[in-house]
Amino acid sequence: MTKLQTGFAFTLLALLTVLLIGWNLQHLVTSTATQPGMAALLWSQSYLPRIMVALLAGAALGLCGLLAQLVLKNPLAEPATLGIASGAQLGTTLALFASVTPWVTQSFALAGGFITTAMIYALSRHRGMSPLTLLLTGMVMGLFCSALQNGLVLFHHEQMQSLFIWNSGNLAQNDWSVVTQLLPMLVAVTVLILFSARALALLKLSDEVVDSLGGNSRLYRLLALGLMALLAAWTVSQVGLISFIGLFAPQITRLFPRLSFKRGLLLGMAFGAGLLLFCDQLALFAEAFNWQISAGNITAIIGIPLMLLIIVKARFPHPPALGSTAVKVLILPKVAKVFLLLTLLGVAVLAFTLTHASHGWLISFGDPYDLRWPRSLMAVGCGGLLASAGVILQRLTSNPLASPEVLGINSGAACAVVLLLVLMPSASALLLFPVAALGAMISLGIIILFAINASDQTPKILLVGTALGAFSLALITLFLASGAPNSSVIISWLSGSTWGATPQKALAAIVGLGVSLPISLLFTRWLTLLPLGRTVASSRGLSLRGSTTLLIIWCAALSAGATLLLGPMSFVGLLAPQAARYLGIYRFGHALWVSVICGALLMLAADFIGRLVMWPFQVPAGIVAVILGAPALLWLLYRRP
Repeated sequence: MTKLQTGFAFTLLALLTVLLIGWNLQHLVTSTATQPGMAALLWSQSYLPRIMVALLAGAALGLCGLLAQLVLKNPLAEPATLGIASGAQLGTTLALFASVTPWVTQSFALAGGFITTAMIYALSRHRGMSPLTLLLTGMVMGLFCSALQNGLVLFHHEQMQSLFIWNSGNLAQNDWSVVTQLLPMLVAVTVLILFSARALALLKLSDEVVDSLGGNSRLYRLLALGLMALLAAWTVSQVGLISFIGLFAPQITRLFPRLSFKRGLLLGMAFGAGLLLFCDQLALFAEAFNWQISAGNITAIIGIPLMLLIIVKARFPHPPALGSTAVKVLILPKVAKVFLLLTLLGVAVLAFTLTHASHGWLISFGDPYDLRWPRSLMAVGCGGLLASAGVILQRLTSNPLASPEVLGINSGAACAVVLLLVLMPSASALLLFPVAALGAMISLGIIILFAINASDQTPKILLVGTALGAFSLALITLFLASGAPNSSVIISWLSGSTWGATPQKALAAIVGLGVSLPISLLFTRWLTLLPLGRTVASSRGLSLRGSTTLLIIWCAALSAGATLLLGPMSFVGLLAPQAARYLGIYRFGHALWVSVICGALLMLAADFIGRLVMWPFQVPAGIVAVILGAPALLWLLYRRP
């Protein structure tokens, strides 16, 4: 797109925005014609502050996106895709449930954003600023924060509806308080960046060049990341989660290559402000026709095509091979297998026999109402399926951070189920299975399309999965904010709960795992050659495109099966294969068996702990699995390759 075309497009966008503002104002006057003075009051205390908030928040997010892409040298970096916004959102949610003062709430949001930023920076230093690894880490951090937030929501039903409306990025205002909070922070950060423009502009060069010119690349990078995290977390604490504005603005600014650093920043802020104002006025226009949609929903939905377009055109380096990391083997592989199997059997016995009665804890081998053994078997089966998908995906992509969640299959199935439960609250369980399968297959079709057409398949496939996950999350938030009467049931299912386990589902999970293992072993030769590199695999007669497509389909089937039975899960497919590697097991056949045992053990332990830790209340297994896996995840992110 040329400058002339870009200028024409934004002139048209500006005209449309003005027309929308005029139409919304006319609708305001018409709807309050019978109430003298009401139109003027709403305009001064609601509509005008809303316009100012959209401009300020859009400018702030555009600036954050520019800083993130400058520091990380990543065309897909912005607070939402990196998980920074999710961290700030979780901090704000914790503060809201604790009923603290607004200043403490903002402090919680800043803390969440800064913690996430620190993790991203540490990982970028250890892994050479890899765009793929950073995007995967952001997605995992987003899943982690979402899981914890879902757990909080389950035990605070009375605050759930307003929380989802706020999380969706609704910019409706009742006064000027948000404007007075956003404006000073935006001005302060902008002034600091403009004063540091000469140093920050050097970050466009490599670190070696910056240091050779007498600069300090690490200090400049920390400064930019700190300011970006501060502004992003503050904005999220004021207006909720608004995605992709920070992705739009830098891409448009990049169409003007001869701009100075300062002018590029100001232009990016202007683009971000204009885009968010247009989306918010469009949401206000939709509200006049009783369509409940927020500016955050609109930016997330229309941002996915842009993200996919960037993925298609951009070139991303391949991640390092799995074999590049030296791992100290603590115990012998055979001993590890026996130990894990015995541990799994021991936890299974405890999960089946240990229960809580009115007079305390007791051991009971009876289960007359079929309450314990279906949950245990379903947890084992679904954990094993996700672990199988994880070990295949990590070898296929040669990336130890890959997991079934990255494919977006779980998100697609979850989005379809949530849509059905919102539209048909009394839908039968039999109807959920085909609907979830349809959502998974739609996501799978998009991924296969990229797998067939992309020459450098692996990074782009994973990035497409990240985009699909963000898209599904935006839709789920929109559905829940619409006021579904069974929101607590939906949240429970999204958290990976085994509460609804039946003997039929439990047997289906175990049979599915038993059937899938021999099929997975048929891919042993492919998954032995692929981690050695594309050149080696091709020289041994392996069809890269065909094998990649078939393995993706199989991973999708495994992930969708677990999602259909238990709901979307996090971290199991990531951590189980890593446990096998750190036990010194590298051959695919052995790694598959050990990963399945580790995945089953993690899910079984999560279900067992969630059932008893807050008795008589029960915590979903998915949330407990996140809490159990968090220390391992942090260690994985910080270890040196």
